[in-house]
Amino acid sequence: MPSILSRHDGRQRLPSHPIKKRATAEEIQTDLQERIARYFARDGKSSGCDAPWPRPARAKHEGGPNWTVDGFPGLPNGCFGALVQIVDQARLEYELVS
Repeated sequence: MPSILSRHDGRQRLPSHPIKKRATAEEIQTDLQERIARYFARDGKSSGCDAPWPRPARAKHEGGPNWTVDGFPGLPNGCFGALVQIVDQARLEYELVS
């Protein structure tokens, strides 16, 4: 069986897109909540921000994110920018699986 790293000439190379961690929506949401807590704990604050629930979405290009979120529930003032950054980073790292 050929490796994902092999090419037709027999030499190996990395895939053109990053290899992502595969996780369920529940696992991604748990990770998002932990990231949110760590982000605000650095400043000695509690955010009161809840992690959004991931849902499947069609990737716009090969290796692109295959999930998104529908907004941010119970969003207090000062959380939006941080949550967008956290979710964007997680979308680059995770592939949503059933």
